[in-house]
Amino acid sequence: MSIRIVAIMGAASLVGGAVVALAAPVSAMPNCQGGNTPWGGGTYCDGDAYSDGSYDHCTTVTVLGFGGTQCGRVCPPDPANPAIPLPWNGAPCPFRN
Repeated sequence: MSIRIVAIMGAASLVGGAVVALAAPVSAMPNCQGGNTPWGGGTYCDGDAYSDGSYDHCTTVTVLGFGGTQCGRVCPPDPANPAIPLPWNGAPCPFRN
């Protein structure tokens, strides 16, 4: 193996390690579920409910060290489709927990 290939592999290892070491925690919110592996994973967290029934919902996805987090205020899901939170439009939520 040439020195150039070894240097490139070493630099890639350092960058990958820095990404993992500097990654921010998923969330300080309670009610988190999910899992991660060295190849990727995901987590979602739900915050405490506001007085109108809405709550903060964050989803994090990573694949090979790359990814991101998206957070937003949502309403509880329709009981007919419990996997998808409803969008929050500023009004009280139709389905409150």
